Amino acid sequence: MSERVEIYIPRSGDREDPNLFVAVNGVNYLLPKGKKSMVPKFVAEEIERSNRAAEIFYENVDGMKNQ
Repeated sequence: MSERVEIYIPRSGDREDPNLFVAVNGVNYLLPKGKKSMVPKFVAEEIERSNRAAEIFYENVDGMKNQ
């Protein structure tokens, strides 16, 4: 069994989905935003990887706007 870690998914706007959908290796997870959840470590790592990728994307978009 995979080690579990506690994560917190920040709440988003009122019009956005109240849950975060994550799929890793064909297994789906629906995590509530604004609450702590216990998930396998690999799920937490995938959420972190996704957040980093989004940050890089928005940095690039901002850089293009400033050119």
